[in-house]
Amino acid sequence: MPTNQYQQLLARFDPVGLNRYGITADDLQCIERYIHILQSGLNETVWDEAVQIGGPYGASILIHEIVEIRTLQQIGIDPYRYTQKELARVLADHLSAHVVAIYEEHLYLQDVLLRQYGCHFEVATLVKANRADDTDLNYLLESDIGVFLLEQDRVEEAKTYLEQLRQGRV
Repeated sequence: MPTNQYQQLLARFDPVGLNRYGITADDLQCIERYIHILQSGLNETVWDEAVQIGGPYGASILIHEIVEIRTLQQIGIDPYRYTQKELARVLADHLSAHVVAIYEEHLYLQDVLLRQYGCHFEVATLVKANRADDTDLNYLLESDIGVFLLEQDRVEEAKTYLEQLRQGRV
């Protein structure tokens, strides 16, 4: 994709999230490249999902990926020099990069839901509501990032709001 198309693509996403995380057109190109390595062989990648959905929910996907990339780079890892299998191994060895990305993605979603719908959910509740299984939730809860509260009785409500974001309903 030509560089000017990445610039145009930025307009599809929530500017609050892009600005908060300093996501630029160059970052979009990096995210696409990173996902291409990580998810090569899949019919639809999270990059495709982010671009298709756009808005705040698409921005949350971008935030997750750019935070993961930047965290790896901060510890001296160039994620672009690996094959898919090698990168998966690097991520397994440096799980903290993924955990920080999970946290930042859902901290942003927490803010979006408060701004757009006036409801507040704990980060752990959003992670549980936003994932098909509990793997990421367990990574977060077992991390040393902080103490997280899971509002088990509000997970379904959170799923409903997240689906509204995915559908672009504000």
